[in-house]
Amino acid sequence: MPDTPARPVVCLHSSGASGRQWRSLVADGGTAWSWHTPDLFGHGSRSAWPEGAASDLAVDADGVLAHLPFGAEQRFDLVGHSYGGAVALQIALQQPHRVHSLTLYEPVAFGVLPALGEDLPEWQEAQQVAAAVAAALARGDLDQAARGFVGYWQRRDVWPELETAQRARLAEPMPTISRHFEALAATRWSDAELATLQMPVRLICGGATRASARRVAQTLATTLPRVELVALAGAGHMAPIAEAERVNPLILEHLRAVTQRAP
Repeated sequence: MPDTPARPVVCLHSSGASGRQWRSLVADGGTAWSWHTPDLFGHGSRSAWPEGAASDLAVDADGVLAHLPFGAEQRFDLVGHSYGGAVALQIALQQPHRVHSLTLYEPVAFGVLPALGEDLPEWQEAQQVAAAVAAALARGDLDQAARGFVGYWQRRDVWPELETAQRARLAEPMPTISRHFEALAATRWSDAELATLQMPVRLICGGATRASARRVAQTLATTLPRVELVALAGAGHMAPIAEAERVNPLILEHLRAVTQRAP
């Protein structure tokens, strides 16, 4: 009797990173799953944001779906971090029949926050970061845009500690990252839309993250029907990269659980 093919897992990276951010997760997970770590538009080896396309999460969602190396009816699990987590949710909303499960580390779906009040501090905080990035780009200052963006998520100004090559790598995708902020703010999923997602979801949130990311996770945890919110003590927003040895076991634990429950 032939072996059952390994179940596909699609992992979506954060803004400013690439599919390479999941190398340690793939190594830790081994051959139990078939791993796919695509680059999103304007990152890694992927072409820039499509000319004329709106700032919409569906642009990256459609880009991922169009290039999956398996059949259009094949089901898969989704893993996502930050912006990649928001894109994963968009994919699940577009094709819920194909998504077995979601494992998300701080999906920055900022568009769910205005429903709690336009003056919500966490929503204002996200808007301020987006505005600072956009203002720096309008001046043609990619370095300053990257410095503010990275400093926000790192909770301190790390720019002086970076080498020239690191700074250049972080500055290059900033025009696309500004698009990410626009797309995230414009995507106003309703509670009713999110309630249609019947697949199991594990939301992981760091204990030392930004208030904006924490509030998004808390909001999603009250809306998604089959969700588990897991707190990772002392971890920041970039823990899937900086503390992969702590995050990977939580991702793999969920994937094992949903794989064992699957028919």
